[in-house]
This record gives sequence, C-alpha cells and structure tokens, in this order.
Amino acid sequence: MSITLQYILCGFIFFVPGALMVGLNYYLIIMGIKNEKLPEEERKRYPSGAPLYGGILCAVGVLIALRFKHLWIGLIPLLLDPGGISGILYCLIFESGKPRKK
Repeated sequence: MSITLQYILCGFIFFVPGALMVGLNYYLIIMGIKNEKLPEEERKRYPSGAPLYGGILCAVGVLIALRFKHLWIGLIPLLLDPGGISGILYCLIFESGKPRKK
C-alpha cells in the first residue's frame, strides 16, 4: 500500500465521524427552528453534545489527507460547521445584545 493511500485513509478515518457530527449539528438547528413554532408547553430541548468537535475532526482529516501542505483548506470545515468558528462569531455578533428568554 502506498504512503499516499495511507494518508488518505487516515484522513478519512478522522473526516467521517467529524462529518457526522456536523450533520448532527445541522439537524439540531433544524429541530430547534421547528421547536420554536410549537406552543411553549410542547417544546423540547435539543442540546448538542459536539458543537465544535465535528469541525475539528473534519479539519484534521483534511489536513492529514493533504499531508499538511495546504493549511488554509483546514479552515473550510471549521467555517462550515455551525458549532465552529461561524457559529461562535454569529453568537458573538448577533446574539450578545438580546435578552435571554426563560
């Protein structure tokens, strides 16, 4: 087995669970949006157990598969993950001044 294939497989091992966590984050966002439309007594909580881990695992998988040659590509999964950099920036910019609902 060539060394290139080994790097790609190792990156894939990191990328797949990370991609599943990112998908879970998007699912939880959609469920949260649907939940807001329900009456208050029927609402459920959908906490995310892996807000930033999915983006980090995807970024590490991409970097390993590319042998750390293009470091800027590792930022793409962190930006696409709603629990990653983009989600943190959104909360800091848009949600910091709003009062919290009980």
